[in-house]
Amino acid sequence: MDAIDLPEDVIVQLARIGAADVAVGLVTAGPGPALADVAAAIKAGLDARLSGQSAVLIQVDRAASDEAAAQLALGLGGLPVVRVPHATALDGDDDALEWSDAVHTVLRAGQAAQARAILMLNAEAPGTPPEWPAGLAEPVLKDDCGLVLGMYQRNRYDGTLTQSLVIPFIWGLFGQQFRQPMADEFACSAEAASFFLAQDVWTTDLGRQGLPFWLPLAAIDHGVPVGQAVLGRRGAAAAPRPAPLGPTVGRVAGALFSLAERFESLWLDRRGSEPVRIFGALPEPSAGGAGVDPERMQVGFRQGVRDLLPIWERILAPETLGDVLAVSEGESGAAVLTDRLWARIVFDFLLAYRARVMYRTHLVQSLAPLYLGRVAALVRQTRAQPAAAVVEAMERLGRVFEEEKPYLTDRWR
Repeated sequence: MDAIDLPEDVIVQLARIGAADVAVGLVTAGPGPALADVAAAIKAGLDARLSGQSAVLIQVDRAASDEAAAQLALGLGGLPVVRVPHATALDGDDDALEWSDAVHTVLRAGQAAQARAILMLNAEAPGTPPEWPAGLAEPVLKDDCGLVLGMYQRNRYDGTLTQSLVIPFIWGLFGQQFRQPMADEFACSAEAASFFLAQDVWTTDLGRQGLPFWLPLAAIDHGVPVGQAVLGRRGAAAAPRPAPLGPTVGRVAGALFSLAERFESLWLDRRGSEPVRIFGALPEPSAGGAGVDPERMQVGFRQGVRDLLPIWERILAPETLGDVLAVSEGESGAAVLTDRLWARIVFDFLLAYRARVMYRTHLVQSLAPLYLGRVAALVRQTRAQPAAAVVEAMERLGRVFEEEKPYLTDRWR
């Protein structure tokens, strides 16, 4: 892709500051009461564990004013801040700053600062612990890790889409046993940043919708060592209005299926799987969190069977569809989407996506009711058990996706 230049004043600021060992990227949406605290936590963490490393904060700001930068400066205590306005977004969209644009900007600015480690943090998650910057940066600076993803302690049913689809899909196809395989907060080396920036993904649908999944797989495909850093519990940002389930499932499934097409050479002949290196002690899920109603999910699943059967007849193999219909007709609480059936459903959807049996957006969104049926099964199987049972169920599902991979590869070739 053509190079996207940083604004001249940003280049001047970075030149004035000089080379930095660590560049910390932070996306902000204008001033807010927590910004000074976030900045203070970043500064405290850098001072405590990376005191010998020079650092610069790259603020990618959606707002037109400098107020957010001023608030950050209050908490940074002399750590230099370089503000990059949203006008540097790849598509020049003034309505919103795409996360992929922000990542691109931070990587470019970190490259210009000659940083050895480039971090991407989320300013909208309150209570950022001081340990996080060093937790992400140290494996890059001291352990030759090219890309480090953040891992968080979650409640047992937080991220069921990740647990039920993303993790087993990446485990089964690509042979990588990630626990939380999304690069939403991460650190990378200068070499990895240069590789990422040189790829043609940034202005594509995959770059817009699936960059958190693309980054680790692109790194693995390129031979970049990838790890995960345990960061503890992540504060919850103010919850926006929930997005409709169909588009949410469709966006994630579409990104995963696009990755399967893009990285076919990485997974098609691969057998087995391997754990991804983890820095820190594995966090166990806690028993709290919002309640999940499997009965209501089962109603949504059965409604999907009634509404989407003509679509699923074009996507699912006859045997798979027959098993789905049998589950929908069973007594509530007795019939469930098993691990093996769910794996074959997902693989059938991937094959139909590749064959373009229909408009792809409609195809991936029609997976949503089947996902509800799968989560209903997960909750029923684990709700009376300790929270760790959810992790065990996720690992079993990953192994089943791995075992069922020949079902996919035989039909793919």
